[in-house]
Amino acid sequence: MLFEQANVIARFYYDCQDTNVLIDEAERMATEDTEGLREFAVPLKEKTATLLNNIGRLEGMDFKQIANAHSKQYYSIFQEAAEQLNPFWKRYSELNNRLDYLPLGSKDYAEMEKECEKAKAEHDTRQIEVKRLYAEYEKENQRAGYVFSLKASHLYALAAKMNGIAGSIINDLDRLEKGNGE
Repeated sequence: MLFEQANVIARFYYDCQDTNVLIDEAERMATEDTEGLREFAVPLKEKTATLLNNIGRLEGMDFKQIANAHSKQYYSIFQEAAEQLNPFWKRYSELNNRLDYLPLGSKDYAEMEKECEKAKAEHDTRQIEVKRLYAEYEKENQRAGYVFSLKASHLYALAAKMNGIAGSIINDLDRLEKGNGE
């Protein structure tokens, strides 16, 4: 399974695990928009049934490995860029240290200072990219966290609960339409 596929499943699980929100919205819609509630409940029942019928495919998935591989790929890119930055920092540091041994105001000092500023500017420019890559790694690492802790059994429990809620909504709406309930 690709990370993006696992991430969609994980986001569904974490975004929908508070089924009380679903129940509260259904109660609100029951008084304001029963047709809209049916239009919501029927596909929910169908989709959760499909998920329940196919959840066995997820049983053998190693979501931790999928998440770790995704995160590691971004870390490797960042790490390589950081290592490539080191020689630029070393060059700047060496030039800056030489300035300490030159007489202030001398021609050698002025020339070394220009070279030092140029080395620092080059380092700083490259460091911007390294920081961007680190931020990207952090973002992807957070996304991977959702996949890392996903378990098919938890997804099954959520799908079963949502399927039951959708079934109850449909049954209640059917009773209301027949005049057998409130």
